[in-house]
Amino acid sequence: MAPVGEAATAWAQAMEHFAGKKPDEALKIGTALQAKGKESGVKMTETGGAVVCAVASLFKGASGPEFVDALKALNATWSEAIALLSGPATASGVSPAWAKAAEVAKAVSSRASGDKALKTALDLAKEIGLAWTEKYTPLSLADLGSAQPEDEAALKAAAAAPQKLTDPKQKATALVKAALAQLEMENPQLEDALKDAKQALSTFREVNSLEGEGTALRAVALSALGQDAFGSLQAANQSLKTFKEIGHVKGQAAAIHAIAMAHMGKDSTDDCIFRGGEALKLARQVGDRMREVGILTTLTEAYLTQGILGRALSHAQEALELARSLGDKLLLAKVLCLVAKSSAENASTPGQEALQMYQGMGLKDKESVALDAMAGDANALKVGQTLADKFRQAGDKKEEAACMFVLANIHKASQETDQALRAAQGALASYKAANDRKGEAKTSKLLAQIRLEKEEPGEALRAAEQAFSLYRTMTFPSRESRDAEILCLKAMVDAQAAMGSLDEAMRLATEQQRRYKGLKEKKGEGSALLMIAKLHQLRGETEDALNALVQSPALFLAVGDRRGEGEAWQMIAKIHLSRGDAQQAQRSAEECALAYRKLGDKKGRAESAQLVADVHFALASMGLGNPQEALKASQEAVQLYQELGEKQQAAISLHILANANLMNRNFEDALKAAQDAETAFRALRDTVGEAGSLMLQSGAHVGNRDFEEAKRCAKESRDMFKSAGDYQGEDSIEDFMDHVEGYEKGRQSLDDFRGFSMRRTDPMVSKGQTRRERAPRKPRQMSNISDIELIKMDSSKEGKVTLAFFDGFESRAAGGGGRPAPKAAAGPGGAGPALGVPEKEQVLYSVRWVQAAAGKKTESGAKKTRREFTKEEDKRLVSTAALGAPKENWGGRYAKSDHLEDVSGKRGV
Repeated sequence: MAPVGEAATAWAQAMEHFAGKKPDEALKIGTALQAKGKESGVKMTETGGAVVCAVASLFKGASGPEFVDALKALNATWSEAIALLSGPATASGVSPAWAKAAEVAKAVSSRASGDKALKTALDLAKEIGLAWTEKYTPLSLADLGSAQPEDEAALKAAAAAPQKLTDPKQKATALVKAALAQLEMENPQLEDALKDAKQALSTFREVNSLEGEGTALRAVALSALGQDAFGSLQAANQSLKTFKEIGHVKGQAAAIHAIAMAHMGKDSTDDCIFRGGEALKLARQVGDRMREVGILTTLTEAYLTQGILGRALSHAQEALELARSLGDKLLLAKVLCLVAKSSAENASTPGQEALQMYQGMGLKDKESVALDAMAGDANALKVGQTLADKFRQAGDKKEEAACMFVLANIHKASQETDQALRAAQGALASYKAANDRKGEAKTSKLLAQIRLEKEEPGEALRAAEQAFSLYRTMTFPSRESRDAEILCLKAMVDAQAAMGSLDEAMRLATEQQRRYKGLKEKKGEGSALLMIAKLHQLRGETEDALNALVQSPALFLAVGDRRGEGEAWQMIAKIHLSRGDAQQAQRSAEECALAYRKLGDKKGRAESAQLVADVHFALASMGLGNPQEALKASQEAVQLYQELGEKQQAAISLHILANANLMNRNFEDALKAAQDAETAFRALRDTVGEAGSLMLQSGAHVGNRDFEEAKRCAKESRDMFKSAGDYQGEDSIEDFMDHVEGYEKGRQSLDDFRGFSMRRTDPMVSKGQTRRERAPRKPRQMSNISDIELIKMDSSKEGKVTLAFFDGFESRAAGGGGRPAPKAAAGPGGAGPALGVPEKEQVLYSVRWVQAAAGKKTESGAKKTRREFTKEEDKRLVSTAALGAPKENWGGRYAKSDHLEDVSGKRGV
């Protein structure tokens, strides 16, 4: 990698001259750079030049060439070179190369104790913070090139050390180390760590130590990460400001890294990546390779959260190269796990290498970590079973449980619920035998989720209650444990609802919402409100659901939970859409898209893109939609779902894209997208999806004036709807075929054609609606296009958007003239569908908005057939201008009209 910054570039050139035995040439480079830095006032540049001059001077001494060779073997940076010459403390666990370099550096510096160039370089290095450590302890070799953690006993000793000190500055220094030690413990003590860090900060401010203040602020930021993401961000920003005031470059890089981690903690991955990039650049200029590896790790995790595996892998591989050059085995194994997680294919190779390294170091507790890293590889199950068997034979219950837990997650991700259940049960038994409450809690949570997927709500409830109780009673709660507790609550509510106990589910969610509010746990409160809203939807109480959701986005925003905020806005938008309020839905959908964009979650972005497109389809029927925005959102949804590999949603998104192209009169693009959607649905064996795609193809052919092909696609679509038992879809395509005939014969203008408006089928029962029976195939969003409208543009001067005068099929009282769908078979054991929603009786009811003539009476004579009525009605409404159709809100679900007339001739429906 090319050097970054003037100091790094000059150092690289000087090392080439040292290799060629040309110290004088290196000295010239250093002298020039030092003078340039002094003249410009850039201390880092001046220090870099001074370091080159010092090493050039030392090179002429007895051990000078040997020192340079040691630096070359380490691929040491300019800041690492001066750090070695400063006499860092020895440390266990460092590689032989670092130990040798430190020994030679000590010998060289002792012989050159009076060297003016060396003294100048050391003074400048201290001034810009090159000897600084984040624990505010004297620099050691471990700080330069080792990731070896301290054992639990040493961490506890460090946590207790401040109590024995009386000197304020010494105690403050010990408090910083104590805070960071408590974060590294097996059970991190976040509250105590934060308390110690704040106490250190107060003391450093009292003694007016700016370097100590900046260090303590960074410790506050790290301690607050698991509790208060915004507080963490504030402390990290203040740390950066303090380090900037004193020109402390190493501290600045560490502070910016802390800012990036704080953004990650509040789910702002885009901001994390931006600030991480800044930190990475500065760390490379300074030559702090250990910090560089840490920053690259954070960036990799951010890209993994976003689902951008390519960039994640690129950063992980950069970190791997650095880890190899540093020579620390533990650091290398950690980074290899990161590479395995980022690898879309062949994750086994780096994962196996990491596993072997952990085994070679005797770190058996890390073997399951390596297994988890290679979870996406086909060999992971075999490797995991081998490890579990090994630990079982050795009687190591804790490590056996850890491996079984990973295996359960792998099976669950592959939708192998039976195997996942067996593995999770084995893990739970082993964790109980090992008396590991933390492991027992996470496994019980996993069991609850598996049971829900298996539609076993009773067992799911028991597992979730057990996990919930364990998480609530943990001695040292953390953000991780609190989030797990919230997930357990959700599983409990879902299980109660699935058993039909909506009242008990509501009581539970409401009780915990009040508890979280009392604890000022905003994420928990917001999550409970989401659960309450969903329960109201199941009851058909959409107004109450909206009332419950009012506070949710603000609660999630307050704690930086972008995912929760996006989910809340998504629910609000869908409820508004189901109520026919597309304008309110638009704002909520845009807020949803913004939240997921900031989070960087691909799946969330794809879902919100679909929602935005859907809103514009609904707005189009009111003359308010933006076809270009619908097209843009549709294209984004297709791209994201294809990248995610979600075939079902990708097919649905192609379906949406085809319709968006019809709205924009891009008929060739619409045809291609519809054909791609048809192919995708056929591969999924989704007959209804195929039929819908064929209908869109028919619309594209109409736009291209290829009426024969349009009729062929329409007929094929009708036959497929019929074979799938989707009578609504069948009736809708027959209506469209009548319009095709109108376009062909010139009764309707093709310039008015703007595609279809397809309302999503909401699985929740809306308030005030009668019960509906499920269709033979379970409706899905967007692929169920049985409720359609034809969007047209009025060719008059006013250019108003109207509909093609049929409004799909609405659910009303029994007695309509439609053909009833056959009853769906009951679930296993005669139980109702999931989440406790009872079976619904569906009545297909064709509703038309008809402008009645003054004084018109309903005839009580013989009734026309449905098809005759439809044709007559469509003929009557071909020209809205002639009939003077209402234009205020025309085309909405509740557009103005004198009365509604249905197939049976009844009024006032």
